[in-house]
Amino acid sequence: SGINAEYGEYQLYCNTIKSVLKNRDHMQVTKDYFTNTVLSKQKELEKLEITEPGKSFATLFGKSPAQVKQEKMTKLRDDITKLSGDGEVAGDELVVASASIRSDIERWKINKEKDFRSLLDTVADSNLENCRNSANVWESLILFIEEMET
Repeated sequence: SGINAEYGEYQLYCNTIKSVLKNRDHMQVTKDYFTNTVLSKQKELEKLEITEPGKSFATLFGKSPAQVKQEKMTKLRDDITKLSGDGEVAGDELVVASASIRSDIERWKINKEKDFRSLLDTVADSNLENCRNSANVWESLILFIEEMET
């Protein structure tokens, strides 16, 4: 029953680690999203900077093409700044989560080795006790048989 209890604990721990790793993967995807979005916005901004202002829907409302271009560039710069900040926060959270997971797994490995040694010692002691009991039974059986023969 001790073996089953410890096995159950390890199953529970493994399931918890799977859940934590899924969460860490989600953090990685979030960070990658911010990084890719920033790169996309930067490319869009670079492209916009080298193009000539053209007519757009906003020019129908009295804005000049240069003004529309400038507003788009300002919005892109603001988006890049915000997304970069969000990406840095996501990256920091990812680094902390990864370090925490590594330390938890290392601590679990050490505990697992101790638990496994203890479990093996318990099984060995139990087997040794069973062998002693078996030897005692055989010895008493031999004595009983010898007494019956005499």
